[in-house]
Amino acid sequence: MNQATFRVDVTKEQFVFSAAHFITFAGDICERIHGHNYAVRASVEGPLDENRYVVDFIALRDAVLAQTTLLDHHIILPQDHAEIKVTSDDKETTARFRDRRWVFPNEDCVILPVVNTTAEEIARVVAERVREATQAKFGDALSWIEVAVDENHGQWGVCRLPWQTA
Repeated sequence: MNQATFRVDVTKEQFVFSAAHFITFAGDICERIHGHNYAVRASVEGPLDENRYVVDFIALRDAVLAQTTLLDHHIILPQDHAEIKVTSDDKETTARFRDRRWVFPNEDCVILPVVNTTAEEIARVVAERVREATQAKFGDALSWIEVAVDENHGQWGVCRLPWQTA
């Protein structure tokens, strides 16, 4: 019996995005706004198909590239943080943490469905969106998808999700 498992990994120079963020840590400390040149790697595991590959590299690449392009040159803000409150009107997005306030043009912001804009949470959002974008094309045979986000040359936040959502 064949016990082999197969995985496809994609990481490209184009999977880099430059973005600013700030997080809270240690309970009540909110760091200063700062930026990173993030890098992304995506992997999926599953059986070989009739063509003898797990998935089409190009389709996976394009789905990841679409997500990194959306994040590039933006401020990333959390939608679900208990203390960082983000609101938008027709022109501006405002983020507040206690007595601190930041105001940005709407087009400069990406508000993610995360509690904190950590590499781990960004990895989860990218993984969910890539899975959603490719599920119809890739089918139901895959086991999992994993996305890793490097925020500082060797500091990776990684999220692995089951391929099946329900």
